[in-house]
Parts: sequence; C-alpha cells; structure tokens
Amino acid sequence: MNEIIDCNILLIEDDLPLAELIQEYLRAQGYQLTHIAKGSDVHSLPEERQYDLILCDVMLPDIDGFNLKDILEEKFLSPIIFLTALSDDEDQIKGLELGAIDYIVKPVEPNVLLARIRANLRKAQAHVSQDKIIISDLILDKKNKTTTLGEQLLELTSQDFELLWIFAQNQGKLLSREFLFQAIIGREYNGLDRTVDARTSRLRSKLEGFDIPGLIIRTVWGKGYLFTYTKAAN
Repeated sequence: MNEIIDCNILLIEDDLPLAELIQEYLRAQGYQLTHIAKGSDVHSLPEERQYDLILCDVMLPDIDGFNLKDILEEKFLSPIIFLTALSDDEDQIKGLELGAIDYIVKPVEPNVLLARIRANLRKAQAHVSQDKIIISDLILDKKNKTTTLGEQLLELTSQDFELLWIFAQNQGKLLSREFLFQAIIGREYNGLDRTVDARTSRLRSKLEGFDIPGLIIRTVWGKGYLFTYTKAAN
C-alpha cells in the first residue's frame, strides 16, 4: 500500500547497480527519487528543493557519509537514513548518535528497505487536524493555544503560537514572505512591511531558547522561510 504521496527521496549511493535497483523499486511504489553518486554532488542540487528523506551511503568515494551529514542537514533539513556494508556495532552507534533516524546494513531486501522508509516517514509526518498538530513529540493545541514538547510546556505568546501553527501546518515547505503576510495579517504584502521578518525572528529566537534539537526555522534568502522538526534520536 502506498502510504506516502508526493514523497521526495534523495539517494546518495556510489554503487550504481544498487542505486538503480533502489530507484526502480521505490519509484514503482510511488516515490520520487533523486540520485547522486558522490558527496560533492550535493552542492550542485538546488537549495530550494527539499526532500522528505535522505538515504545516504556511509562509504562514498570522496567523503564518508558521517562527515557529509552536517552538510546535508544544513542544506536540506531532512531526516537521514544511513546505508552501509559496515555491520560493526560501533559504526551503527556512531551513525545514530550523529542524529540519523535509522541505520540499515547492506545487503537489504527491497521490501525491508521500503518498510523501514515507511516507518521512519510516519514518525516524521505531521498529524494535522482542525484544532491540533502533532509532529512526533511536538503538539500544538489551537483551541487552548498551547505548545508542548513531550511533557514540557513551551511558553509562547498568542502571536508566536499563530506563526508556529502556520509553519507546522506546512512543515518542510518553503513559505514566501507574501504567503506568511497574507496568513497572519490578512491582506496582500506591499513589499516593504517587515512584520513577517520581525515575528519570525522573534519566534526563532524564542524556540532556540528552549534548546530543541532538530527544530529549525531556516531563512532561504530571497525565497522565504522553511520550518522542520525531526526529533533527535535518543
């Protein structure tokens, strides 16, 4: 059953026959795949293109996946699954401690890989209703205007909550200043007003004060803002 619609996956794998097999199988399941064979090829990918998931081989020809992880997270803010022939426990622990959401040892059967991908995408997906948004352990309650992370109540003003709600509704999507202005002010953006920038900066600063690993509001210069939250691995 295809549970994820319009899901974009970035595959970084230098074993070309394996990469072709993975692409063919996942595309048949309805996923959209972008494939690169070297870590340095990441820099040629457009910044505005966002991925729901990254499958990254650890043993790449130019840079190992562990060292590539920070570059990937800074550019795409996407959850990462490491693929590797290294079955040593220490390597698996290292990958998970670096913040990867999963670590899959090759060879792996395509149906097992698919199941792991689906399971991890479900964990990262936001559950949105009219009054509540749930992203992993982050819960926004619109009726009571409360935001909780696990058992922690995040103290936010009503304006902060309103903006965070909009971001959470559109997790992983690049939101333009025009869109945000219309959503929070209720009229068309005139090109001069800096209300969106000021409120986003204030919200970002407040969230950074809560020190929540994996929660980011990123500025994409000339494009807008992008919100993502991927719970850090324990």
